[in-house]
Amino acid sequence: MTTADPRIDWRSTSVPGARYLSGSTVYDEALVAGRWVTRYWNVNGQIWPEMHLAGRQWTADQPADAFDLAVNGQSLGGAWVWEGAALTADPGSAPRTGDNTASRPVSHGVVRLAAPAHGVGVDLHTRVDGGPFFIRWLEIANTGERPFAITAVAPWAGALWSHRFEEHLPPGQRTPFELGWAHQFEWGREGDFWFEDLAAGVTRIDGGRKGRSGWGRPAFWARNRCNGQTVVAELAWGGSYRLDLDCRLRDEEWGGNHLQPATRHGELFFRVGLAGHDAALRVIDPGERVATPAVHLAFFHADVDRIVQATHDHVRHVVMPPPVAGRHVEIEANHRGYLCDRESTPAILADADVAAAVGAEMYVVDAGWYGNEPNQWGANVGDWHDGPWMAAGGGLRAVSDHAHQLGLRFGLWVEIEAAGAHSDLRRQHPEWLLRRDGEPIAGGRALDLTQPEVARWVESEIARLIDTYALDMYRIDHNHCLTPAGNRDYRGFREDLTWRYYEALYGIFDRLRSRFPAVVFQNCAGGGGRLDWGTLARFHNTELSDWMRLPRGVQILNGVTLSLPPEVLLRTFGTETGEHALDGDIDAQLRLCCCRPIFRGIAPTLDELSPYLHQRITHFLDLYRRWVRPTMVDGLVFHHTPFTPLAAKAPWCVLEYARRDRSVSVAMLFRTGGRFDDDADAPWVFRPRGLDPGRTYAVVADNSGGRHQASGQQLATDGVRVCLGRPLASEMLIFTAEDGRDAT
Repeated sequence: MTTADPRIDWRSTSVPGARYLSGSTVYDEALVAGRWVTRYWNVNGQIWPEMHLAGRQWTADQPADAFDLAVNGQSLGGAWVWEGAALTADPGSAPRTGDNTASRPVSHGVVRLAAPAHGVGVDLHTRVDGGPFFIRWLEIANTGERPFAITAVAPWAGALWSHRFEEHLPPGQRTPFELGWAHQFEWGREGDFWFEDLAAGVTRIDGGRKGRSGWGRPAFWARNRCNGQTVVAELAWGGSYRLDLDCRLRDEEWGGNHLQPATRHGELFFRVGLAGHDAALRVIDPGERVATPAVHLAFFHADVDRIVQATHDHVRHVVMPPPVAGRHVEIEANHRGYLCDRESTPAILADADVAAAVGAEMYVVDAGWYGNEPNQWGANVGDWHDGPWMAAGGGLRAVSDHAHQLGLRFGLWVEIEAAGAHSDLRRQHPEWLLRRDGEPIAGGRALDLTQPEVARWVESEIARLIDTYALDMYRIDHNHCLTPAGNRDYRGFREDLTWRYYEALYGIFDRLRSRFPAVVFQNCAGGGGRLDWGTLARFHNTELSDWMRLPRGVQILNGVTLSLPPEVLLRTFGTETGEHALDGDIDAQLRLCCCRPIFRGIAPTLDELSPYLHQRITHFLDLYRRWVRPTMVDGLVFHHTPFTPLAAKAPWCVLEYARRDRSVSVAMLFRTGGRFDDDADAPWVFRPRGLDPGRTYAVVADNSGGRHQASGQQLATDGVRVCLGRPLASEMLIFTAEDGRDAT
């Protein structure tokens, strides 16, 4: 059977299967001996002839199954039968169209399989839109008469490559494959994304099973040295996960001819799945259907820049919700710089005055405005009313009104998933706490969103706060890990509650965004503790990290922007955290915020704002508004120092943003280490990648204000020599086209 959609083709023959085309990639899979397996991937748009596939038989020990599902401890690989396939309407919206992105129609196919002896049905959903990313998730149904427990599940798995490699590797290389992933999963260490060789065996990434997706990310890049291909995979899931890369290397005789020397053969299999602390990840009642999180996967034959740009386009136009009109990137100020746990309404009003004076566009009240005495922000969460210390001066509503009178939008921080040790909420509703084996987890502060009553309260409380305080922005936070996971005894199983928890959380924010379309919803989880695509599908922007200092701060930005576009990432300038002697100069601190700037502490009052600091902030924000923001939004990002481990003593970190029409490029160069000298022995020769070789550009170096002209070809060849003679210094280069074409 062939569908009417040229991107999706079914085979309902004696060997049923499916073939998907999107962008330049062809993906084929089939039902063989009860296993739904990968047949091949081809990144050049080629459909493989059947004569090349006839001899391919995956053995029982080769994990080529294109998904993994086990119920009650038994894998169902080998038990599947074909029930049919069909096109279906996509449950989400079509890819959104930015100013520079062509609209692409969505094709959504469903393959229906069943394991009748186990009472299990599975719908394999595959979504393609003509771009490089395929999206796959499972819908699992209990078709039997008894409950069962899902004890293992991976929405996507199978074979990536299988080929000989003896004549393709550079000298000294013993494996054709290498793997990039976020190596660290602890607070303040986001973006530690770099490559290691894949030796024979299984490399497993599980993020520490923290009940959250970070502070790493459930994602990997797999690269093939033989053919120059890269696979990018992202699990859209905020909970615990497990990524397996199974590398197999062997000698084999070529073509069965014993006169030929043995060749080297390599295979790489993958598995992207959920993980938990209990055997039962989810219990399914008879007649019930549940959907897994989705896996986004793309094959590339391209360099890092093109991969990053395609990934950013996918995040902007498919993964994340569209920006609120007129609210794409706002310059924020936050009260925490001088008032942590010593809040008062008059002091916050004065802080808002400082924010308005330097040019902020939104004022945010963060942790510490709520609860009962004493003012301890972490212990008081859950009681979302003005603290007594806010009474004088009219409380939080007065702050909201004042911000709006200043021409600022107003946002509010609420850690809605928590009940602090001193909160009335915790005393009044101890039964609302998430528990493991009957005892509260996460220090007794985690609310159990799997209880419908709790979920309803959370949603109604957020709605009440938005209405009561006229919020333009709601900022979530999540400062505990759900580990070991909450659980419950249900239908004879001990069930891990993480899956149900995130279903409830996602549903809450899907409904709230629909109910409040003019409100920006902002993500934070102890900084970047939930930077996965499943969480970000519910929010408009996100905190990048709680780590606010150089040099790690810029390395974090560098690493995270391999996945996420910079305009959705909040980066902090200010005084909230200590060790200001290690901040670097003021321009470097400000340039560190060349994504979404958020000021946390500018000056205690307007009278105490130094003219020097005021001038430098005003200067930076002028450049930001004129050049950085319009270049960054839906623009191109070039990593001149990609894959830099956070522990590396790298002397430079360099990022470049360019407009798609190549009229403007902005580069931020940071000296993150090295000797204290005139740097004559180690300048950085910056060669922009975002310019048109045939155009002429004005080049401005912000440190000196120097200006000269050069062609795009000359700049790409000879570059601009940047000398920074001290650590934690920086330079900003601005390239603008001077040929009369649009560069405004």
